[in-house]
Amino acid sequence: MNLAYFLFVLVAFVPTGFSQKAETMTIKLYFHNGKYNPDQDDCTKVFPVTRKIPKTAAVATAALAELFKVPTNEEAAQQYSAFEPSEKTGILKSVKVRDGAAYVNFTGKLFDQMGNITSSCGGGFFSMVGATLRQFPTIKKVYYAVEGNTNDFYEWVQIGECPYGKKICAASNF
Repeated sequence: MNLAYFLFVLVAFVPTGFSQKAETMTIKLYFHNGKYNPDQDDCTKVFPVTRKIPKTAAVATAALAELFKVPTNEEAAQQYSAFEPSEKTGILKSVKVRDGAAYVNFTGKLFDQMGNITSSCGGGFFSMVGATLRQFPTIKKVYYAVEGNTNDFYEWVQIGECPYGKKICAASNF
């Protein structure tokens, strides 16, 4: 009799627990837009779209993961555009946020898959990343590294050594 009662309770009440909706949060993603910036006259101009994502404490990482997807069909119809997902697959290693800054650490795949971002308009990728991260009140600045090495990153984007000093450029930040 106890087994029958247990099975009744299991069948009657457990499915309702699975039907609860997961909590979401709304974030902004920043993309290029051909309507608002015809002919990409200024490659650094980016424009927001809003999306709902599952609620998470790692919101900066989740926002970049969402940014690295293509614009939705509806967003594309409104002329939003971004780099292809195949170029961005596996490039994000980590994001750490502290003291008003986001420290974005890319994997070595960045060099191979996104070689064109060091071109004249390729830097717009970092405009999208930076604007997406700076929407959060805890992030005022964004710094980059590849495999924890800021010099490799900043030399690759043709700036030279990390221009922010030893404290910010330390591998331990990433």
